[in-house]
Amino acid sequence: MRRTLLLSYLLLVSILISAQQGITPSKLSPYTSNFITNLKESSKSSNERKALFKSVNIQQINTQECVSVFIYLADNANLASIEKNGAKINTQLKGIVTAIIPVDKLETVAALPDVKYLQMGTPISKRMDKARVTSNVEKVQNGLAPLNTPFYGKDVVVGIIDCGFEYGHPNFYNANQTALRIKRVWEQRSNYGTSPSAFNYGSEYKTESAILAAQTDTENETHGTHVAGIAAGGDRTNGNTYYGIAGDADIVLVSYGNSDASIPDAIKYIYDYAETVGKPCVINMSLGTHIGPHDGTSALDEVADQLQGKGRLLVGSAGNEGKRTIHASKTFSKTDSELKSFFQLNENKKIICDIWGEARKNYTVQLIAYNTSTKKIIYKGETSSSSRTERLTSEMGNGKVSISAQTNSRNKKLNIYITSQITSINEDVSLGIIIRATEGTVNAWAHDSYCDFTNLGLVDYYSGDSESTNGEIGGTGKQIITVGAYTSNKYFTNLSGSTFSTYEIADNICSFSSKGPTADGRIKPEITAPGSIIVSSISSYDNTYNASNKVKKTTFNGKNYYYGTMSGTSMASPYVTGVLATWLQANPNLTPENVKAIFSKTAINDFYTTNLIPFGNNTWGQGKIDAFTGICKVLDIYKKSTSINELLENSHPIVIYPAAENSTQINVLFTTSDKNVQIDVFNMNGQKVINKQLNEVSSKQEYSIDLEGVTKGVYIIKVSGNKLNQIAKVVR
Repeated sequence: MRRTLLLSYLLLVSILISAQQGITPSKLSPYTSNFITNLKESSKSSNERKALFKSVNIQQINTQECVSVFIYLADNANLASIEKNGAKINTQLKGIVTAIIPVDKLETVAALPDVKYLQMGTPISKRMDKARVTSNVEKVQNGLAPLNTPFYGKDVVVGIIDCGFEYGHPNFYNANQTALRIKRVWEQRSNYGTSPSAFNYGSEYKTESAILAAQTDTENETHGTHVAGIAAGGDRTNGNTYYGIAGDADIVLVSYGNSDASIPDAIKYIYDYAETVGKPCVINMSLGTHIGPHDGTSALDEVADQLQGKGRLLVGSAGNEGKRTIHASKTFSKTDSELKSFFQLNENKKIICDIWGEARKNYTVQLIAYNTSTKKIIYKGETSSSSRTERLTSEMGNGKVSISAQTNSRNKKLNIYITSQITSINEDVSLGIIIRATEGTVNAWAHDSYCDFTNLGLVDYYSGDSESTNGEIGGTGKQIITVGAYTSNKYFTNLSGSTFSTYEIADNICSFSSKGPTADGRIKPEITAPGSIIVSSISSYDNTYNASNKVKKTTFNGKNYYYGTMSGTSMASPYVTGVLATWLQANPNLTPENVKAIFSKTAINDFYTTNLIPFGNNTWGQGKIDAFTGICKVLDIYKKSTSINELLENSHPIVIYPAAENSTQINVLFTTSDKNVQIDVFNMNGQKVINKQLNEVSSKQEYSIDLEGVTKGVYIIKVSGNKLNQIAKVVR
């Protein structure tokens, strides 16, 4: 997978408002406050200011320096008051909007009574022939009985949010190579063309001639061309076997902008186009970051969940940190109150760590330094849950570490965010942290582009783990379909005739595939797909692509084009996107809940997955996607199982799962609204031990039941209402 280092902004330092429990949180996110503090400290002509602007990808709009933001709105907010301060509103949803704001108006807008909270977007990073066989895609494309007709995603829109597109690649034409299937392109970072009418930035291309004239969104990158080719490549000419899955689908490409605040605009742009042409749509996002709560409450997750629905699907990659120790977690008690670990830094010598506690529960963080030669702790910083900057002593090196703390206004969790600006660090010095609490669970993520956790071989220090490594953007939303990767192919032969192999185990999970659960206990990913040595189209504008990975050359309109290999969950995700496009061709009204229910009935379970039905696990989800059995289920012609109508009627209107490992709380997530709702808990003798009257619930609402007061054992939870009637078994 290509992991471009887009996060240089994390060199920022800050001194923020104290966020100890009980103190009203600021209306600016920690990252936004970091930026404003550094901006005020730098002069307009300084190199420091230039580096700061580059790190957060400031946009120049009509000579103004602007930035993309999420704005949480107060009840009955007046958007005019925000727009009077130069803000350009883009995506508008219930309680939240995305906007572009002049940098010098950030604090002014945040202070408005119509604004609850303002959050600058954070930068993000990117995350077939044999593959089509392993998941039975070829049966779908060949129209084997009982299908009796091929399915290639006809009359479906496939959206790709990525970068590194070559628009004229033959993989994006129709079957006889006479017409381009790319219907719209929006380059969010470009200022050369006209912006989309519903948005206020970037360049849009709407005709075949304009799209082909644009050629590419960026040079020296091919990620988007490869991803789009897997999902919707259609080049079946000249004996080419490296085409994608939904080769008849319409394609809409968005070259993503400067931060995650541009992603909701991209999603809405693609869905809006699909609506104007009256077609269902599935969108792929092979993108990720480990900055965020990982519990579905981030601004992006909330917006993405609102935008999805009937005929509107969203697919994301789980991430490639399945064997990285970037996660650390502990459930604290009065007798077990410390989590100690060190940062394993890469050559950039940067610390980037995002820590989240439980709602309304406090913890502290202390910076420490250890000398590996003398085997002694040589520095202990302040033990606090407040914001501060700590400078390295001469014993340690040269630089500083910023600790920014704030209670998040949405999920009520204390968030402590650690960044560093280190010019040098002594060879025998390792920096670390001690997290202290007497109750609750704390999760910490080290950013995978910069560092991991390690115990340095010391007793009582935590070495980190690879659990809960599904990334934000593609791996944590409650509606999004998250995809892990398994190995469908171990070998490839390149254009020079050389054969290469991988150390992955054929048919097993890819060692790099990130794992769940989410921080709120949900199983992720939902499904897995081929992700190792996947061959797809590559951009001829990428001069950095390794020539030894090219496997095929083709000539089209007098120009040479290539196909080559890449690996990662970035490849598995568009595989599922393409499959879902064929399913939407069969049934344009599928919802995310329907798709997940179909996975639970049709996913392939084998020697490596073991029997996962019906609940799945945090490595495989429900198992390996089965495109053929799934589409048969969609078409209601797979006679060995439940009909599609019955399946869709029982597509899990509620999801019941533990709040966290070893927790006594059980969460109930409603995926549909209802009235007169009640939750009853029965023991195995049929006795009712808990009864909760909720009256009215809304879609995506969660409710927690605490079983702490009941005896350990097996219990039945029944949720009923005007429409709801579901039973689940849980273990206390």
